[in-house]
Amino acid sequence: MIARFMGLSVLVISFVCAETMAANIDSTNQYAWSSHAGWVNASPTHGGVTVIPNGVNGYLAGYMWTENTGWLKLGAGTGPYANTGATDWGVNMDQTGNLSGYAWSKHFGWVNFHSTHGQVAINTDTGSFNGSAWCENIGWIHFEGTSPAYNIRTTAFDRQGTCYAIR
Repeated sequence: MIARFMGLSVLVISFVCAETMAANIDSTNQYAWSSHAGWVNASPTHGGVTVIPNGVNGYLAGYMWTENTGWLKLGAGTGPYANTGATDWGVNMDQTGNLSGYAWSKHFGWVNFHSTHGQVAINTDTGSFNGSAWCENIGWIHFEGTSPAYNIRTTAFDRQGTCYAIR
């Protein structure tokens, strides 16, 4: 009996933690903007961004779709990422929501989430992204704007528990 209970407990914990790998972008707040790449969709039909808050070692995973240039990949493998080579790069998040590191597109190259003149951050109270990321080939990707109004918002901070342990 105890063995069956333990097996069920492991299954439930595995399911809860696996849920964190599902895209967790709010479907009404899923767009960023680049004047050269067009709308950048963080929750496309196939793909999507997953924000994984994990204390001081959070990270982003998955893909964004740019309407004019295709896919933007947010990390190689599982984060957090060291950003030291061709097999270990990606976008990390510190405990206050500041993003750093690189995303990659085979069509326009590296996107820096913490460049000299800009940084993307996530408000850990609201889940809203703000700031801008830099790409040498397409310029700035802006994560919030007012005219027209757009923003990306994650639902990762809407839950409490082991897998969403940033608060």
